[in-house]
Order: sequence, then C-alpha cells, then structure tokens
Amino acid sequence: MNVLGLILTVCVYPFVMIMFFLLKNEMAPKRGIYCGVKLTKENAQTPEAERILADCRRSMTRDFILLMLAPLPMLFIPWFSIFFTFWMLWLIIGVFLFFIPYVRANKKLKELKKEKGWKKETLRQTAAEMKGAGKIRRVKWYQFAAPCLLSAALFIASLFWFGNAGEPAYGVMTGSFAVITFLFWGIAVLMDRQNTQVVSMDSGVNVNYARANKNLWKNLWVACAWLNTAYLAGVLLSFDKALCITGLFAWISAAYILLTIVLLIWVIRVKGRLEAAYFTDEGAVETDDDDCWLWGIFYCNPADKHVYVEKRVGIGSTMNFGTQKGRIAGVLLGLLGGVGILSLPLVCIWVILLEFVPIKLAVEDDRLIASQVSVDYNLPVNLIQEVTLLEELPRLERVSGTGMDTLKKGNYRVAEEGRCQVFLNPQNNVFIRLKVGETVYYLSGYDDAQTLAIYEELVR
Repeated sequence: MNVLGLILTVCVYPFVMIMFFLLKNEMAPKRGIYCGVKLTKENAQTPEAERILADCRRSMTRDFILLMLAPLPMLFIPWFSIFFTFWMLWLIIGVFLFFIPYVRANKKLKELKKEKGWKKETLRQTAAEMKGAGKIRRVKWYQFAAPCLLSAALFIASLFWFGNAGEPAYGVMTGSFAVITFLFWGIAVLMDRQNTQVVSMDSGVNVNYARANKNLWKNLWVACAWLNTAYLAGVLLSFDKALCITGLFAWISAAYILLTIVLLIWVIRVKGRLEAAYFTDEGAVETDDDDCWLWGIFYCNPADKHVYVEKRVGIGSTMNFGTQKGRIAGVLLGLLGGVGILSLPLVCIWVILLEFVPIKLAVEDDRLIASQVSVDYNLPVNLIQEVTLLEELPRLERVSGTGMDTLKKGNYRVAEEGRCQVFLNPQNNVFIRLKVGETVYYLSGYDDAQTLAIYEELVR
C-alpha cells in the first residue's frame, strides 16, 4: 500500500464505523423514539416490538462485520485505481446498507403500532414554547472574530505570496478554504436562531434545554472555525515551493478529516447526555407525529411552519418538506447528491484508465506528442530549446494531476527550478528533460526503449 492508499484508508475506514454506531445508538430509547417511531416504554417492551428491534440490531451488526472485513484483501492489491474504486464503492454501500434494516424496522413498528391500537389520532400540529426558549441566543460575533480575521489575513497574504511567485491559482484555492471559516459562522448563526424543540410543559425546562443545546452547537462551530483556520495555515505551508514537503497536503487533509470526526463523536456523546437529562416522562409534551416522518428520517408537516426541525435520527436539524422552502432546498440537495453519486463511477473508470492505459511518446509531423487516454502535450519540435537525457529524476512535488506508482502526470514543482510539466512512468530508468519557452517538461515513454528512441530523434 502506497502513501495515497494509506491516507485514503485512514480517511474512509472510520466513516462506516461512525454510521454503524450512530444508527445503533438510535436503537436505544431516546425521547420515547425507537427506530424513528414514537412508543411508550410499555409498548417497546412487548415481545413483538422487542423482536423487531432485536432483528434490526442483528442485521446491522452482521452487515458491520462484513463491511469491516471486506477491505482486508485490498492490503495486497498493488494497483491504486482498483484500490480507489473499491473504497468508493465500499463507502457508498456502507452509507446505505445500515439504513436497510433500520427502515425495515421503522415500517414494522409503525404497522405494529397501528395494529395494536397504540397510535394516537392527533392533528398534524407542533408544540411551540411561548415563554422565551425560542429567543435564547448563544452565538456572539466576537466568538468567531479571531478565526475569521486570521483566515482572511492568511488569504490576503497568499494572494501576494503566490501572486509574486506566478502561481495565483494557489491564492484562489486558499480563498475557498478561508470562505469555509466564515461559512461555519453563518451556520452557527442560522442554527442559533431556530426555535428549539419543546421537551416539556414546564417552560423552565424548555429554557434550560434550549440554552444547553444551543451552547453545544455554538461550541462545535467555533471549534470547526478554528480547525479550518489551522488547516488553511497548513495548506499554505504545503504549497510553499521552497519547502517542497512531499505529501504534506495529503497528510494534513487526513488529519483535518479525522479531527472533524472526533468533534462529531464528541457532539453525539454530549447530545446524548442532554437528551437523557431533559427528555423525561415527567411533564413531557404528548405528541404523536409518526405520520409526518418518512422512515423516521424525512420530515413533512405542512401544519408546522418551521423550515428546520430537530432530527429524529442522528444529531442536528433536518428540513421540513411540508414547507415551500424545505421542498426547494430538498430538491436542490437531492440533485447535487444524485450528480455526485452518479459521477463517482465515471471517476473510478477514469482512474482505472489512467493506471492501465500505457503512456506514449511519438514524433509525428515535426511535433512531439505525449498521449495516453488522450493527447496531453503536442509540442512543435523546432521550439524545443533544451533536450537532456536523465538517469535520475529530481525531487518532484505534485501540484495537480496524477501521482501513482506507475504514472506521474500534470503540474509538478521542482525545488530548484519551480513549476514544470510532468508526463512519465517513475519506474523507468531514463527520462527526458526539455524546455519549450519558459516551460520545463519531464517526459518518458512507457518503457526505456521508447524514451531512448524519442531522445535520439529529438537530438538528431
């Protein structure tokens, strides 16, 4: 397994583990909700309900074990494209697989609830706190001022830094990372202004829960803003051509993902303690809105004018598809998600082609053509200023493009001379360095024989 494979494993493998433990946690009674269905303790302890929940747990545990064992053969696969394709498919399967027994249990519990007459016939309405819980605010501008100003300063510095180095694209890239810090601030403000869920007929309990809940989310978004600012600083460091630290960008990206996962796990645990403390039978608000929840996941209640409500499954908020804004946002998110999922197989096919289609150098009609899946470079031979045969490559730092064990292609950087274009098989023994105008190229054919033949033709 190469460095890219290791980083991919570290980033992806924990994701399905979190999905499993998050949904398994939903099996436990929380706010009187089991698999997204509201039940009393007596209802949930009947043999029929316990059997449904037990079957769901067994199915999820079985699927989890299979998913954890499935990647083991990948440790012995030498091809990165196959490795990458497997992990992408594994990730998609892992996202949806655990929901199958969960949705099945949700459907069976609803049917059982209707069959046993446990369902309360109520209107689709929502409870509202009228004595101040909805007006509590925990997010203050100064809590986000420091990370936002620091991110903005790093972005401005990068514009001068990379602009003077002739690499303005790096400045634009760091700007996109800086925007994320401000985005965390915006999300925090949005969540802070939402009406808090009513948990009790006692207004004092609702106020305390609102304060604790909003404080938890405020702390998360502040931590995310600082973490993103630190990541931005690390990205700038990894782009420094003088340092030319191989793989730094990939490693700090992996660390960023893992630390974000740690923060989410922390929120889940604290949220669980809050719900255990405030969602009690004493003074609880009696509602039965299962019909408003599809599979306990998607909320649609036209009688509820709130665009966002607290999730029944997991943490955070979900949209109310019964409102016009919720439907519009849902359609947009669905389209984006669909495009992302459908494009993933195409990306995998492209990566496989890059690894298994051999590169080729040829001189045709006084032009040097470097091609693989398509033509990458088409250079007039008469404009080539320098041609050198190398038996050892300089230290190449990838900026953009491909960096496999058998293929390096795209924009790279050499510490001694700056940016260059690379198109070669790093497992070869000889390479061609040539210069066209101000651009330096490092090239090779699919093997040494082809590389030597092209070199001899160029110096002839």
